[in-house]
Amino acid sequence: MTIFHNGTIHTMDAAYPRAEAVLIDDGRIRAVGTLAEVEAAAKPGTRRVDLAGRTLLPGFNDAHVHIWKLGLLLTRQVNAQKAAAPDIPSIVQAFRAKAASVPPGTWLTGRGYNEADLPERRHPTRHDLDAASADHPIALTRTCGHMIVANSRALELAGITANTPNPPGGVIVRDEHGEPTGLLQETAMGLLNRAMPDPSEPDLEDAITAANRHQLALGVTSATDPLLTPLHLKVYRQMEAAGKLRVRVNGLPIRRPDGGTETLPLPEKFVSDWLRIDTVKFFADGGLSGATAAISQPYQVTGERGVLRFETEELLELAWEAHAAGWRIGTHAIGDVALDQVIGVYEELYRRSALTPGPSPSEREKLLHRIEHLGLPSAEHLRRCAAMTVIAVPQTVFLAALGGNFRRYLPPDFLPRCYPVRALLDAGLTVALSSDAPVVPDDNPLLGMKAAVDRLDPSGEPLAPEQAITAYEALYAYTMGGATASGDADNRGSLTPGKWADMVILSGDPLTTPPEQLLNIRVEQTYVSGKRVYER
Repeated sequence: MTIFHNGTIHTMDAAYPRAEAVLIDDGRIRAVGTLAEVEAAAKPGTRRVDLAGRTLLPGFNDAHVHIWKLGLLLTRQVNAQKAAAPDIPSIVQAFRAKAASVPPGTWLTGRGYNEADLPERRHPTRHDLDAASADHPIALTRTCGHMIVANSRALELAGITANTPNPPGGVIVRDEHGEPTGLLQETAMGLLNRAMPDPSEPDLEDAITAANRHQLALGVTSATDPLLTPLHLKVYRQMEAAGKLRVRVNGLPIRRPDGGTETLPLPEKFVSDWLRIDTVKFFADGGLSGATAAISQPYQVTGERGVLRFETEELLELAWEAHAAGWRIGTHAIGDVALDQVIGVYEELYRRSALTPGPSPSEREKLLHRIEHLGLPSAEHLRRCAAMTVIAVPQTVFLAALGGNFRRYLPPDFLPRCYPVRALLDAGLTVALSSDAPVVPDDNPLLGMKAAVDRLDPSGEPLAPEQAITAYEALYAYTMGGATASGDADNRGSLTPGKWADMVILSGDPLTTPPEQLLNIRVEQTYVSGKRVYER
C-alpha cells in the first residue's frame, strides 16, 4: 500500500472534490479523502509519497494519437517537421543523408512538412526528392497524414503515370503538362502505399515501445490509436500477450484502407486491462490544414471544396455491418459536408436498430459512436449529435500548431466554428481532447489544455476566442473524456476508489497556473497500475 499526500490532488471525480490523500494497493486506488480517512484505511507499514506541494492527477488520456506512426517517426523515419527541416533544401538533405546509410532500392520514408510553414510556400515535388536520391524510392508524408509526396522512382514502382486515373476519394496532383507532381492526396496515397513494404513486426514493436516511452514522459497513461490494419492488430495483440505494452491502448481497426475498394473484415473483439479492440474506424473526408476536408464553400488559395471519401450508401452499409455486430464506430469527419453525411449515417443506424429484429437490438441502440475531429460543425450538427449521445474527439492543439493553415485556407465564414469546443460542451456532448500526433510536432497534453483555454494560433492571435473553455473543462476532457470515449469510464480517468492507479505528478497545478505559464509545468512522475514508470 502507498499513500500520496501533502500536495494538490485533483480527482476529476465530484464525489471527492477536496481530497487530501490517495491510497493505492495492488495496482488500484483503494481510498480517497482526508488524510485521516485514508490513513484509517491503510495497513501497518504502508509506504508514503510526500507530494511536497506538487499536484497529483489521473493520468492523461490522449483520445486520438497514432501511436505506431509516432513511434516510426521517433525510430526510423526522416523527420521533416519544421524544427528539424525548416525548408525544402533541408528536407532534401535529410533524405540524402538517409539514402547514404542504406542500400540502393531501400524505401525511404519521412513525415512532418507543412507547406504553409515552408519559406517556399509550396509542397515539395518529385523533382525535389529526386535530388535526394534517384536510386531509392522516397515517400514523404505531409504533417496531416492526408498527403504524400513521392519521388520519380517511387511513382514508377507504384505504376503512377500521367494516364493513371484518380481513385474515388483521392487526387493525383498534376502539373500543367498533366504529369504527376509527386503529390498524392487522400485515397490516392493508397496507390503508393500498396507498392511500399510494410514495416516488420519487430520494427513496429520497437516503434510502439518508443512511442509509449515518449507518452509516459508526458503523463499519458491511456491512448486511442485510431488506424490499425491487421498487421498492427497482430503486433498489438502479441505485445499485450507478452506484457510489453506500457500505455493502455484502445485500438480502432480501419475497414477501408486508402486507395482501393477492398473492405477489411471485422476482426475479433478483444478487451483486456491493456488493450481494447471494439471500435472500428472510417474516414469520411480529408484534412483541414491541407484544405482537403469536405466543405460547402471553396477554400481560399486552392478554390477546391475538399474530398468526400465515400458515397453515402456505401458508408452506411459498412457502418451498419459494424453497428449490427455490436461494434462502436469512430469516423473521421471535419468539414460541414462530411458531418452532414456522417451524422445522417449515424441517425440511420439507430433508426434501423429500432426496427431490426435480432438477439439484442437494445444493445445496439446503446452503442455510443464517436466523431473524430468534428472540426466545422454547425449548431444544427451539434443538436443532432447530442440527440444520439455522439462523443466528440477534437484537437485544440491544432490551433497552436496549424492555426495559420486554417486562416490561410478556410473561408472567413468558417473560422468562428473551427474546433468549437465551447459549443460542443454547451450542446451537452462528451468531449475527449487529443493530439492526433504525429500530425502535430508537440503532443503534450498541457499544450492541448493551453490551446483549449487561450485558443492562440502560431502567431499568438486568438482563433475564435469565444470557443475557449475553462482549465477544469480541458483537464476533464483529457482525463475522464478520453476514458468515456474508449468505453473505460469505470476503470480510469479519475482518482476514484476501484479504478486503476494510473496517475501523474506535476510540478505545478494546471488549474491555477495562468495559461501563458502552463508549459512551464513539468511531469515529475508517471504511475501505471500504481507502479512508477517514469521519473524526471
